[in-house]
Amino acid sequence: MSESVIRHAWNQPPDRPLPESERLAHVRHCSPFLNGLFERFPAWIEDAGDRKPPCPQALQTLVETEGLDTAVRRYRNHQMSRIIWRDLCGLANLDETFSDLTRLAEICLDAAVTFHGRTLQEKYGVPTSATGDPQALCVIGLGKFGGGELNLSSDIDIMFCFGENGECTHPAGIPSSGRRSTALTNEQFFVRQARAVINSLGEINEEGFCFRVDVRLRPFGDSGPLVTSLAAMEQYYQREGRDWERYALIKARPVAGDCNLGDRLMHQLQPFVYRRYIDFGAVDALHEMHANVREDAHRNDRLNDIKRGPGGIREIEFLAQCFQLLRGGREPSLQTPSLAQALNQIAELSLLPAATVEEMRADYVFLRQLENRIQALHDQQTHGVPDGLDFERLVQAMQLSSTTELGDRLGTVRQRVETRFQSLFPAQENPVTERRFTEQWRRLKGDQQATVSPPGSSGDQQPADQDTSKSGARPDRPLEVFLRGLGRLALSQRASDRLDQFMPLLLQRLDDRRLDDQTLNRIFDLVLTICRRSAYLRLLVHNDMALDRMIDGFARSQWIAERVTRVPALLDALTVPALGRQIPEPGDLRASVDRLLQTGQGPEAVLEGLNSLRLATTLRIAVAQLQDLIPGETAQQALFDLAAAELQGVLQLAAEEIEARHGQIHSPDEPDNGNSLAIIAYGSFGAGELTYDSDLDIIFLFRGTDPSSDGKRSLPPEQYYARLAQRVLSFLTVMTPAGRLYPVDTRLRPNGRAGSLVSSLEAFSDYQKSQAWTWELQALTRARFVAGNQQTGDEFRRIRQSVLTQARDADVLRTEMLEMRAKMLSERSSLDSTDPKHRPGGLIDIEFLVQFGVLQHAHQHSGLIHDTACLVQLRALQEMGWLSTVETTVIDQAARLLRRERMLRELAPEEERPHYDPAPVTQVFDARLGRIPAADGGQRVGD
Repeated sequence: MSESVIRHAWNQPPDRPLPESERLAHVRHCSPFLNGLFERFPAWIEDAGDRKPPCPQALQTLVETEGLDTAVRRYRNHQMSRIIWRDLCGLANLDETFSDLTRLAEICLDAAVTFHGRTLQEKYGVPTSATGDPQALCVIGLGKFGGGELNLSSDIDIMFCFGENGECTHPAGIPSSGRRSTALTNEQFFVRQARAVINSLGEINEEGFCFRVDVRLRPFGDSGPLVTSLAAMEQYYQREGRDWERYALIKARPVAGDCNLGDRLMHQLQPFVYRRYIDFGAVDALHEMHANVREDAHRNDRLNDIKRGPGGIREIEFLAQCFQLLRGGREPSLQTPSLAQALNQIAELSLLPAATVEEMRADYVFLRQLENRIQALHDQQTHGVPDGLDFERLVQAMQLSSTTELGDRLGTVRQRVETRFQSLFPAQENPVTERRFTEQWRRLKGDQQATVSPPGSSGDQQPADQDTSKSGARPDRPLEVFLRGLGRLALSQRASDRLDQFMPLLLQRLDDRRLDDQTLNRIFDLVLTICRRSAYLRLLVHNDMALDRMIDGFARSQWIAERVTRVPALLDALTVPALGRQIPEPGDLRASVDRLLQTGQGPEAVLEGLNSLRLATTLRIAVAQLQDLIPGETAQQALFDLAAAELQGVLQLAAEEIEARHGQIHSPDEPDNGNSLAIIAYGSFGAGELTYDSDLDIIFLFRGTDPSSDGKRSLPPEQYYARLAQRVLSFLTVMTPAGRLYPVDTRLRPNGRAGSLVSSLEAFSDYQKSQAWTWELQALTRARFVAGNQQTGDEFRRIRQSVLTQARDADVLRTEMLEMRAKMLSERSSLDSTDPKHRPGGLIDIEFLVQFGVLQHAHQHSGLIHDTACLVQLRALQEMGWLSTVETTVIDQAARLLRRERMLRELAPEEERPHYDPAPVTQVFDARLGRIPAADGGQRVGD
């Protein structure tokens, strides 16, 4: 049996407890059902208010004296008397009520499974597999039972499964009551057991019933087998599973019998329920299902139904489960059968504002408490608000002052729930397109040899018969190429229908724009990629903002087009309403990485998740910057935060793998904190100035005092950390379905490529103080700790400060830096005069200028090295008097312009850039650092 029901978060304080003297009269009035039980069993009144959660031992004792069928009914009624009493008297909150009801159902169900399994084994033998392994029945709870959220008169939705096919055999020494030829197959045995369980719980006799059992959610429904093997169930969901079954399985969990088998099944079904891509296609099916429920409510006059009617319980559950289906594959924390936990994660992931989630929670608690008190009246499975005397009883059960107060409060809650639901999941209506675009698409689709250019194409300005190539042949136009490609695809009916919805809308959008053929090709390439995964067509049809952002982004940036076409799931990143305000904070990124690491899904799945997180976050940053929603500095900081979070996650993933093979290293200074490896960022990464295609310049440091690892295959620290570093590099660069994480450069380590991949702190310190070249000291001004052991990172900062604050000969420093800058320029054989980084007066000149000032004056002004960012160091140089205000302003403005230009060149290299005059930067450079010598000894390169 399941060890315990799911823990909830409906743990608000209970209603105001009634005075003890008023409780019995209050309960008798508010629950005629409970009043009847007390008349039959007056002894139950004495302990009705005690907090005694259901326990299996009490039921087992009753089974031994009364028999199973009588025992489970009497036990259920006794426990219900306690649960209802505590609820009506304000002694229990909703969490306790859910927990006790679900635990009660688990105990009764498991008792029935055990009893009938033992009885059938005595008669037919033990079900075994072909290899002789015993087999047992597993019960999977669904719906509110699976979610641990049963109400006072719930059905229990369940399905039965067993491990492997075979037949029943009698253990050695125990005679068979039947001949071998009459041995039952495992399926026959478990069908008999399942039927007996259903009858023992659900049939009505003089004691009433225990729990109504609903098995219609099993594979193939009422027409399917009552019990299914593990393999057959997995095959069914792979081949036949429908969207509503994914919705149902969100709340599935093992509740009785062989729960280990149930856990295996849940693991196997996880990819069916939670897709790794954002599954907008499932929303259509869910909307249809919800619409059917509402239509049924209207048709059968159930508008006062607080479960199925407008603004009812189902709409809150539906909203949360839509988020789970849509994003659960990429956010494993959403993979929970508990509605309370799902709502917590929806707020944690900022899928909805925390205030909205809290309001949903409060509305849900009110509706579920009201539902329980409706059902406590007569122990009937009803969700409709009663009238007459029962309505007055309900007012008292809710501890309200009048029928008007209850009616007003219920109306307010339901209106709020319905309004929220409609705002978040509006009814899906086909977008309006002009008829001419629908007719145009119908003609084009019917004629794959069409020669009509799409609206907005540059081809409209050129006669169809005009030759534009040297051979006289008219070049193919984008729409013609697209139609030929489409003709080679075999589309399902659903995909074809969605394409027919989408293409007129796209053609209408293109009619509003004058797009060149290159952009049109990008757009049509995406359509060819997603038309067989039509959920993305559905997303673009019903989300105008995403469609417009896609078209605009593809028009401006091949970088965006290539990434979205390769990974269409990135279209979801374009649906964020306030894109500029949705750039994740560092804490949010670390939390997202931690959630991926905690899934226990293996390195491959975690790396794919990390790649998906990187791609989606980077795309949001890129689109926000292209639309001028964020400045370049914000984009660079966001890219740094993302890389740092991903690197920390990769290091943890690699450490777990190395520890599994070679054990752990327990540093003597930190025996409880594991290994001492730290990752130091250099270059643009260390300065917090990453661009969209930047490498990660990193080195690895550890404490040389560490002992060998404690595993069976123990390694000395340098070898251990080298393997760990190699695993980090492998994880960063390995190809996954979502691409590679980052290109990495480790050449800035001591002695470059010739040096060890990892360095001890002592060796690093000695090298920096006695052997480092000037260019390595320049690099150190931009270096910082980004991941790994914090104490090692702190020691690196002390070494960095000690090295950089040494006094230096200004003339020697100037000469060596100018020679290095000249060498860099001479090695670029074809210098691009528009390159914002390498050209004279560009970003590298600015970095050299600032680094010279830092290295020359840090021994007197240590504050110069507190930050690694170039512009922060620039302002520090002004504050200590090395640069004037005018010089600082010139450099600051130029650096910001050049950085923005560099980032936008990566995103949209074909766009024209504003003119940049390098002269002011060059003048400051020459005045402070000197003129760069040419390779032939002449003037500054570029003068």
